[in-house]
This record gives sequence, C-alpha cells and structure tokens, in this order.
Amino acid sequence: MRITKARVVALLFGLMALGSWTPVIWMWLAGVAWDGPAGKAVSVWYGFPALIGTLFVQGPVMKQPIMEPLGIRFSVNRWWLLAWLLPVLVLLLSLLIAYLAGFEPVLTVEELIERRRSLLTQPEVEGFDKRLQEEKPSGPLALILMALPAGLTFGLLMAFSSEIAFRGFFFREVAGGFWTRATVIGVLWWAWLAPSIALGRLYGSQDAWSLGIALPWHIVASWVLVYLRVRTNSVIATSLTMGTILTLTAPARDLTLGAPPWFQPFYGVAGLGGLVIVWGMLWLHDRRRIEGRLT
Repeated sequence: MRITKARVVALLFGLMALGSWTPVIWMWLAGVAWDGPAGKAVSVWYGFPALIGTLFVQGPVMKQPIMEPLGIRFSVNRWWLLAWLLPVLVLLLSLLIAYLAGFEPVLTVEELIERRRSLLTQPEVEGFDKRLQEEKPSGPLALILMALPAGLTFGLLMAFSSEIAFRGFFFREVAGGFWTRATVIGVLWWAWLAPSIALGRLYGSQDAWSLGIALPWHIVASWVLVYLRVRTNSVIATSLTMGTILTLTAPARDLTLGAPPWFQPFYGVAGLGGLVIVWGMLWLHDRRRIEGRLT
C-alpha cells in the first residue's frame, strides 16, 4: 500500500485512539468516576500512546529520522520566553473576564479557605479544618509562581508526549496553509480527547456541553500553538506552553473558585476568551510582518 499523508495521519490517530480510549471505555463501562484515583492514573497515561504511536509510525513505518522531522530542536530564540509565559497572560486575561462577568477572583489565602469551606458539606468541613491545622494552603498568586518552574520540568515532559504527535507529526503531515492545517490539528486534538472529556475530564461533568466548549477551545489553542511552533521552529517550545498550562490549571481554578466549571480558566468560557485575545495579539503581530507572514 502506498504511503500517503492522509494514510499516515489516519494510522497514527488510530493507534492513539486505541491506546488512549481503551482505559476510558473501561471506566465508562465499569461506572468509574473520572475524579477518582483511576481518572488521575488514566490522565497520566493518556498521552503515552501518542508518543509511542508517533515514534512507531515515524520510524518502522515511514523509516525516517526522529529528531529533526518532528521538530525536536533546542535552538532557543526570543519566542521561547513567550511560549513559557503565554499561559500566565491567558490566565490574567481570563481573570479579568471573570471579574467583568461578576466573579470576584480569590487573591488571598483567607479568601481561598473561606470559599473552599463554603463548598463543603458539614462532615467534609470537619476534615477540612483538621487538615488546615496540619498545613495551611499557599495563596493562589504564590501557586502561579510555583507553577512556572514546574512547567519547565514535569509539565513539559507530560505535554511533550502529545505535542510530538500534534505539533510534531501532524504539523508536518496535515496538508494546507496555516488556517487549514492549524484548524484540522485542533479538531484532531479535540477528537482524541473527546471520550475523556465526555467522562468528566477538564470540566468535571458528563454533559454534551463539555464537548461543545472544548471544541472551539482546542481549535483556538491550536492556532496559537502552531503559530509558536513556526516561530520557535521547535515542538519543545509548544510543549513548554502546554506544560505550563497543565501546571497552572489548579491555581487557575483556585483563583476563580465559586465560578461554574464551564466558565473557569483554562478550558471554560473565561479561558477561551483569554485565549482568543492572545490569539488576536499574535494575529496582529503576524499582519504587521513584511516577510514570513503566516496568516
């Protein structure tokens, strides 16, 4: 069978789906909730089939080198700093959107404790107060500073397992210009994550609207990440962006505690709004370029 771009894209996506969806289907059939230990384990596992599948298709199937064709490059330029700090900008813009929508951000430890307590039942409050006596939580703003170096290490490694597929292999193999390629990659990304989202990932509920919100989020995020992929010339830089988003997700929820999950950053309406504004900034930057314009 002749190897074509469409066939290798379909092959890799099929391998990713087989490896990532199987434990999710098992959880669904067994009635296991996503917010339990099994969901945390599957979240860690979910990206590894993308990594393994990419290496398999790129090597044994296509018989091509791994590093350069997939964008695994470490030549740092000024765009790498933006790739690392961009999630913080998205978060700040999301907090502004939340504030304008009537949700006061949580900025102190005392506010965080009070809002967490207000969401608990009476039996849970007793355990919560006992844990407070043992260890007081860090403030949300302090957690942001702690999450940034984590995005350079643990978060980057976690994100790389899927970024090597989407902004590495698919970036090269999906046909078309910027808009077509970035949008198709975003839809593939969403489709790969869809079963876990439907089970409760990202939004904590098993509703159709979770998939509805996630689709535009992944498309706009793909525009941003593909743009960074081109400007940095490296999939490591996009892994840095997604890794920092992963490590900032918990602080983002603490900062907007009390707002509904479908609204909270990074993946809710406020997060999508912040992402759209950031994309608008990148688009304006691109339109002002004389050479190397993407859009």
